[in-house]
Amino acid sequence: MSCLTLFNHSPAVHAQQAKKSLDKVRLTVPAKSLTFVPYYFGKAQGIFAREGIDLEIIVMRPPLGVTALVAGDLDYSAAGGLSIRAAMKGVPLRTITFIQTRLSFSLIGQPGMTPSRIRNVAASGIGSLAHHAATIVLKRLGNENVAYISTNTTANSYTSLLGKAADAVILTPPYTSMATLAGYVDLGNTFDVRELQGGLAARAAHIQDQREQVKAVVRGTLRSMDSIVKNEAEVIPYLQRDFGLEPKIAADTFKILRQVVNTDGDIEEPVLKSIVEKIRQDSGIAAEVPIDRLVDLSILREARAELRKK
Repeated sequence: MSCLTLFNHSPAVHAQQAKKSLDKVRLTVPAKSLTFVPYYFGKAQGIFAREGIDLEIIVMRPPLGVTALVAGDLDYSAAGGLSIRAAMKGVPLRTITFIQTRLSFSLIGQPGMTPSRIRNVAASGIGSLAHHAATIVLKRLGNENVAYISTNTTANSYTSLLGKAADAVILTPPYTSMATLAGYVDLGNTFDVRELQGGLAARAAHIQDQREQVKAVVRGTLRSMDSIVKNEAEVIPYLQRDFGLEPKIAADTFKILRQVVNTDGDIEEPVLKSIVEKIRQDSGIAAEVPIDRLVDLSILREARAELRKK
């Protein structure tokens, strides 16, 4: 056997060739948050690579992300709700997977706070999903007569809690666990509320022209979500490493993630129609928009069927 043959069959060469064969795709997320942990975890654990995908995750504010996606500068967006809003206005986007269809918000109060004493609540934005979640919890608590403070980000809401600038704040992981483990009061959550909080969207033309790539990305997403809910021993250390969480906070955060991650990527038709109708009304769009102009779950269902056979 020649030296050249030996070189070509070395592990390093095979690894290099395998890397070259990966399909480079670019995904935008609104923030590096735990809502989008299936993408970060799947990339870190090599799940997407095993599907032949070299996933690049780019943090970009949602309006800019949608613009870049439509222009073809990006391949996918994780902002499922915003993509549906854009599609309602005629932008040729389709949401193809739902990674979270239960809201992961919790209303956290100052130590000793009771529902009747809440006068103001901090949320990342008025009219935001966080604000919507806060109104749901407060309605359940029987106190809707509160003022809202806009903080721009969940991190700022958490800071306002620490600084006593608000009686209560609406938080998502890991801030929820950071607050409750420090003695702040959990007043209620929205883990049972059906709503879109993270997904996967692409241009309609990309779905048609790159069907196998799209299916590979969807498969990677499904495998990652399945791995997250089943592998506590891997996920908790990962959250400590990649999100800088302390062990107790990572463990408590994992408990929340396991409740809200949508492992099958799908959504029931009545729930989807209800959510779409709410988005339409909130967006001030008069005419109803056919679901198939907003969502295409055909590839998801193909991928799921294939995974069940393996």
